[in-house]
Amino acid sequence: MKTRLARLGGIAGLVALCTAHVGSPDVWYEGAAGPYHIVVNVRLPGVIPGIADIYIQVAGDQPDQVTAMVNLFSANAGTPPPDVAKPVEGGGGWYATRLWIMAPGSNSVTVGVRGSKGTGSVIVPVAAVPNRRLPLNRSLGIILAGLGVFLFAGIVTIAGAAVRESVLPPGESPSPARQWGARGAMAGTAIFSGLLLLGGWTWWGGEDLGFQQRMYRPFGATASVSPDGARQVLQLEITDSGWANRGDSAWLSQHHQRAWSPLVTDHGKLMHLFLISESGMEAFAHVHPKTADSVHFTSPLPPLPRGRYRVFADIVHETGFAQTLVAQVDLPGGTLPDRLGLAPDDGIYLGAPVAGDRATLPDGATIVWERGKGPLVEGAPAPLSFSVREPDGHPAALEPYLGMAAHAVVARDDGGVFIHLHPMGTISPASQEAFTLQQQGDTAAGVIGSKISANDSLMAAMSHPFPSGHVSFPYAFPQPGRYRIWIQVKRSGAVQTAAFDAEVKPANQTT
Repeated sequence: MKTRLARLGGIAGLVALCTAHVGSPDVWYEGAAGPYHIVVNVRLPGVIPGIADIYIQVAGDQPDQVTAMVNLFSANAGTPPPDVAKPVEGGGGWYATRLWIMAPGSNSVTVGVRGSKGTGSVIVPVAAVPNRRLPLNRSLGIILAGLGVFLFAGIVTIAGAAVRESVLPPGESPSPARQWGARGAMAGTAIFSGLLLLGGWTWWGGEDLGFQQRMYRPFGATASVSPDGARQVLQLEITDSGWANRGDSAWLSQHHQRAWSPLVTDHGKLMHLFLISESGMEAFAHVHPKTADSVHFTSPLPPLPRGRYRVFADIVHETGFAQTLVAQVDLPGGTLPDRLGLAPDDGIYLGAPVAGDRATLPDGATIVWERGKGPLVEGAPAPLSFSVREPDGHPAALEPYLGMAAHAVVARDDGGVFIHLHPMGTISPASQEAFTLQQQGDTAAGVIGSKISANDSLMAAMSHPFPSGHVSFPYAFPQPGRYRIWIQVKRSGAVQTAAFDAEVKPANQTT
């Protein structure tokens, strides 16, 4: 029993780091809601059922009404009525509301805007999972414990007084027999009350243990390197039993688990895998392994130096639920020709980041972080805005990189925070597509997944350039500390990467 509790305690401690977005539970979206350009921030409660805080900014407009509602992907009842978001006083065009999330899993927040341009709406997918236990305030615990002792002593005293004095005439002293009877009643009441307390304690412990078992934890995964003919390959295996046995209904029933939905492509790829060196974070790779069974994934080994690496792998399910797998791997090093064969959409960065806010890409173009003069503060919207310019200073034309103008990866130096960002935010385009199809009535098994894969492949194959050379990513650093930011763009058919360092201060320390 103690071993089991210790294991669950360890799991609970890791869950805070290993949520769908590692250490970064808030959801950010930037894009269109019909004719309106909006930014949405969903602050999830961490316990389900729980209340989520929804913040919506409508850029350049003063709408008549902003609404939001939450809906579960697998809900079979009618959608709830939307709540009206109220303007945030002094909030720079932000609107806010609070919504209950009643069931864990793949949820969505539908934002509606009505104003002079008409009406518009957008679906923002969120992975709402229980990932923490709410602590009992120490002061409140002491007060409740004191009240408990007072009530326990009171009920024992009342039982003794009832037997000793309740039937005596006024002024008469209790006999020795009544006094002994009162002592016996007090002892019996104490034992009975103690058993009730023990039963309540046991019941509560069982509920707490069950909650810890139901707390979300991502799929377990292991990473390794193995030879494949003349080259070496990187392998990632999903070791979660529920995933490996997702087609075995008898096993699922025996272990009280529900079947996971299949994986779908996101930006045309079934998995986005990132390698970040533990020592100084000076080596980085973004690759896309392939799989035959959705359990074992393989990729040519990127040309990275020897050492230990943190592995983060993003996957998306047909229900729109996205999660990040976490592992470690020791890379053997070797010569560059041993590790050729990477795909054109795989990107690598070696070396320290630039010292300032301007980096030079391999083709001579520059990328500038327009971070402003203020400090970066945890919880506050971060100025992740970047300008890419040609060697002659003109705005650079960016080719679509997996359907986007750019990709960004943000990681804290201890591995406690990792997020894969796009200009549309932290959400997965495949998740958004899943909810859109689901609300259109495409609920048959496999229909949504096949349509997502078809649409996603078209998006990933887009050839229209992004001429402005400017990209930005909506995000807020969730914790203070030292971070590294990798920005990836595509030019002349090649993925090019720049890296920047960031120091994020606590919210109570802004100078």
